[in-house]
Amino acid sequence: MSTDEGPSTGTMHELNAEASTSSTTRLSNLDAPLGPLSSLPASSTGLQEWKILLLCTAVNSFSQRVITYFDFLGLKNVSVQIASNDEAMISACEEWDPDMVVCPFLTRVIPERVFGRWTTLVVHPGPPGDAGPSSLDWVLLGDNGSDADSTSALNTLLNTSSTSWSGERRSHWGTIVFQANEHLDGGAIWAWEQYELPTLGTLTKAQLYQTLHSQGAISALITAMIRVYETTSTLPKDQRVSARPREEWQKLSVTSQLTFQGGSTHERPLIQSKLRKPDFAIHTATDVQRIIYASDSQPGAQLAPLTGDSKTSLFAYGAHLHLDAATVPKELYTCLGYESMDQVPDGRILAHRHGAIFVKTRSTDPEDAAGVWITHGRVPKKAGTPLEPKVPMVQAIESSGHASALQGVQEWSQETFDHVPGTWQEVYVKSIHQGDRLAQCVYWNFYNGAFSTRQCQLLLKACQWAVEPERGNVKALALMGGSYFSNGIALNTIEASAHPGQETWANISAIDDIVEFLVSDTSADRSPFMRHVEPLCERGIVTVACVRSNAAAGGVALAAGCDVVMAGRGVVLNPAYRAMGLHGSEFHSYSYLTRCGESRSAAMLRDMMPQSSTQSRETGLVDIEIGSCTSTSSEIESLCIEQIKTLLQSSSTQPLQCAPWSTFTSDSTPPSIAPSVHISLTDWMCKVKRDKYRHRSFPPLVHFRTEELSQMLLDSFHSIRSKRYHERRYKFIRKVKSDATPSRYIRHRQVEQDEEEREEFDDAPGWTRGEEWSWADLPIPASLATSEKTRVPLYSADDNAPRKASIVVSHVESDTCTAVESSPNLEAEAGTPDKSLLRPIEPMSTPSTENVSFTALSSPGSMNQSLPSDEDDTVRTPSPRQSTFFKKQGRRISSSSQFASMVNTPLSTPAVTPDGPLSGSKSKASGRFKSFSKRLSGAFTLKPPPPSRPSILPPAQTFKTQAVQNGPKLQNVTAATRASMTVVRSPKPTIPGHRATLSTSLPPSSTTTKSTYQSPKIKGAEQCDFPCLYEPTEVKKTTNHAVNEPIIEEVAGQA
Repeated sequence: MSTDEGPSTGTMHELNAEASTSSTTRLSNLDAPLGPLSSLPASSTGLQEWKILLLCTAVNSFSQRVITYFDFLGLKNVSVQIASNDEAMISACEEWDPDMVVCPFLTRVIPERVFGRWTTLVVHPGPPGDAGPSSLDWVLLGDNGSDADSTSALNTLLNTSSTSWSGERRSHWGTIVFQANEHLDGGAIWAWEQYELPTLGTLTKAQLYQTLHSQGAISALITAMIRVYETTSTLPKDQRVSARPREEWQKLSVTSQLTFQGGSTHERPLIQSKLRKPDFAIHTATDVQRIIYASDSQPGAQLAPLTGDSKTSLFAYGAHLHLDAATVPKELYTCLGYESMDQVPDGRILAHRHGAIFVKTRSTDPEDAAGVWITHGRVPKKAGTPLEPKVPMVQAIESSGHASALQGVQEWSQETFDHVPGTWQEVYVKSIHQGDRLAQCVYWNFYNGAFSTRQCQLLLKACQWAVEPERGNVKALALMGGSYFSNGIALNTIEASAHPGQETWANISAIDDIVEFLVSDTSADRSPFMRHVEPLCERGIVTVACVRSNAAAGGVALAAGCDVVMAGRGVVLNPAYRAMGLHGSEFHSYSYLTRCGESRSAAMLRDMMPQSSTQSRETGLVDIEIGSCTSTSSEIESLCIEQIKTLLQSSSTQPLQCAPWSTFTSDSTPPSIAPSVHISLTDWMCKVKRDKYRHRSFPPLVHFRTEELSQMLLDSFHSIRSKRYHERRYKFIRKVKSDATPSRYIRHRQVEQDEEEREEFDDAPGWTRGEEWSWADLPIPASLATSEKTRVPLYSADDNAPRKASIVVSHVESDTCTAVESSPNLEAEAGTPDKSLLRPIEPMSTPSTENVSFTALSSPGSMNQSLPSDEDDTVRTPSPRQSTFFKKQGRRISSSSQFASMVNTPLSTPAVTPDGPLSGSKSKASGRFKSFSKRLSGAFTLKPPPPSRPSILPPAQTFKTQAVQNGPKLQNVTAATRASMTVVRSPKPTIPGHRATLSTSLPPSSTTTKSTYQSPKIKGAEQCDFPCLYEPTEVKKTTNHAVNEPIIEEVAGQA
């Protein structure tokens, strides 16, 4: 074993301290590194060339953070293998012969053929001396280590109230990186880190895992890897596995260089789901919350059957306290036959709100909370069946056969969006005053960061309410998020719906409404719900996204549509949708292209790789990084607020990194106004935005929405694309055991690209462009004739070469195929600095019908010539792959000729009304990628009427949308400016059908084939990724007591 000195932990401690200090005094992008090190020490730069193999149960949030940090440090040879079984792990190691194996998230026993030959580092979320698969569960339940007997300790934690406990709570917890060996818990520790624990009951298991644990684990992991490298790099490769760490490394934490400060540690067993039962006769509201928080993610806290109508219990998720019993409305309990709160039995459901239930709890002290809100539930997994989705608790109660528990229970509506401490508000607003100027900060607490249709409507109402003139001189609207920022549409709710295609459509339309409100286009061509709303930029209001936690898919696009995007350093973003089989929407075609340019936007969407906050800033997706790699959520929030205050009081001469549409650019057409000391920064940003909209060289933004939603209709209802999406969603939500590693993560072998990595993935065989709108009983949008050019071109000539360590499987067309090639004849605006800019498209109002004329268009490169590009100014000659499409059944079929037959058909803009068939805002879009997006041989231009200025009226007071929530019924949700919700049942909607062969002409909507949604039949679906949580007999077979407890995160970006 080498005696070389290891890395200087003192240096790392000093760096962390310096980063923390600088981040609190300055908000520069370069204040702190992404992780504990800004670069590798000079003595270990050779680690960049080592082959690192990650063995993971799933590529979860921490695994993604590891991948992005390794990329930041310049580690060039990192590959991932999903540890589906022993054979997969062994073969990956033997084929690649890595220099080091790292297990950031693993719930399987590591085979001896792996750890006996290669140094294998395992990350465990507990300090030295702790062992077992439920480490975070134990500490969040309140285990302080004083009782070495696990059975006795667990009995105290779960069957008594914390009010009767003696002794102090743990002050610290930690995470270790140890070397795997034949003893499950006996591996030598190469590095470990410790962190202070927050007050018990303030963090869920997922929140602790994604914040304090991940920060500590990154520090411990990179330190351990450097120590392994410096200890073993001079040894023959076959002797490296025999090296052992120094004794002091196992005793002292990396940053503080202290022994563990959190008390005694022990090996603790798995806490089975059947033991995690709140007892309302014993537990206070704080206890119930504590048990639910410790069981968050999976499996959940198990509620006993609520009635005698069914023996089914329920898993509970999401708990929030209501502190003051005096503020509980009297009518909630008097309508149930009780004269006072004291008469209400503990455990009685007293109210519901937004799908959550309010349960009265035991009180032993006047300071005890009155009850607990429980937001979500899940019916337990039965043997031989897949997992059920997590749904709002009211829906879970009804589906489990306990609907009588809700009999007579009234809604307790949220009276205001103003923040009210001491109770649960799913969405609320806080105000920041800076002189006479005001910023409105909108917070939300959506479970797992998923936005359901109803939640989107609620959030839109809050944003509209926040900027009403009654609020004051509002100059900034800030999206603050919650423990998650956003993961886009709610896949659990969609999966639980009787008609997932419809619910997907309703959900994506609802979240698009939010983004359209934020981007505030000034064109008269807008969605109907926005046509009489004065755009925010016209009112001098800038938008800010404060991404304080991870975001994925539509959540990233939601943030990108804002004028300023701030992100906490270390946040992981997943901008792509394709892994779930979705095209996505949220105006990403506009925001990504404008912020990042064509090639980077395409790469983000096509490659489906996670991005760090630093990488996102470098690409333009994020404007400002704040905090340090160790900043807590509350510290990041404080820094965001300080930055917002600075924004309110700054003049236009003070520089601010922001979106291209809100900042001065000398090469724009016409040039943006130069900064002036006589104008505030927010007013100047809004003026720049208005000018760029007025002199636009791109279509009205609703056209981007049209194109995106057309593709989402294909994903929701097309016979092939919907099947793909439904199956992927089913597997993701129900945790179907994965048996393959996504090819985009593999570097250790030559593999075929997964279907989502190929261009053919976007095909829609047999589809006629425009007919998809009839599947939703909607007329063809007028902008569909020209919206094709708004598409992000995912595949260009340079993108066709295989990635390193992956191969593209060719799909060669037969000689009988007919190729049609378009000619590059792009006509650019003369005299413009950027030749890629098309002629300005004048804003126009869209009448109910418009004549459409067919005209020849330019090369495929013209699709996005209207948007800024990070390519050079020359127009590229399209490759055959770009400029051809094939007229063959089941392949890329030109829809232009089919659509051309309808050129004389009047196109009408669908009215986005409360009574629309599926959503609150109907947009228009096109379909197929292949035949239209990059090889367009023809297109359509509208004959616009004379431009007209839209009527500017106060924001709409009410709007309604429909969404599939429970079975075939829809809920008409009336969204007023106040927070109360009125739920009305409406008749069953028309169900779009799934047709194997789509017609070549657009049929009347009344003749659309109807069919009932059939849940996918997935072989092995009953074998979830983590059977130990649900089937106790599987505990010994599948879990390794020396590895992570199951933190199963439902994030679309990792699918």
